[in-house]
Amino acid sequence: MDIRFRMGASGKAAVEAAARRFERAASGGLQRRLVQGLAQEAPSALAETRAAWMGVEVTSSRGGGSSSGLRARVAAATTSSATGRGVKFEVEPAAVDPAYGRSLTYGLNGMGRWRHPTWGRPPWQQQTGQEVFFKTLRGHEPGFEGRLVRVVDQVAREIEG
Repeated sequence: MDIRFRMGASGKAAVEAAARRFERAASGGLQRRLVQGLAQEAPSALAETRAAWMGVEVTSSRGGGSSSGLRARVAAATTSSATGRGVKFEVEPAAVDPAYGRSLTYGLNGMGRWRHPTWGRPPWQQQTGQEVFFKTLRGHEPGFEGRLVRVVDQVAREIEG
């Protein structure tokens, strides 16, 4: 038994043009455009995250008192930047406190607690914060996803010609 397969192309120019459009989309243009779309959404997520840091409720083992400006330092140290694969949000611990920035940031975010003397003198107090960083950014997932969908739809329209 003979098996034959025959394929013919009519509209060769249209097929070649579509192939070029696919190649352009696959040669880094799509990735770059997806990252740009995410980067366009990042400023609003960053602003809301910084505002959330300023609103963190801190509990103390010894009651309230004056503020050391920790919330403001953590908010100012929160940044976003575009990477080759997306957008990165982070808190720079050294900008919060050179020695204890990481533990203070984790504690303020409800991921632990921190102890310190009251204005440098005994008695010591223990404080805990509340989760805001991931919770706030998760609230922006629909916006980020919407941006990605719009970019993919635009690329698909370009590929279709």
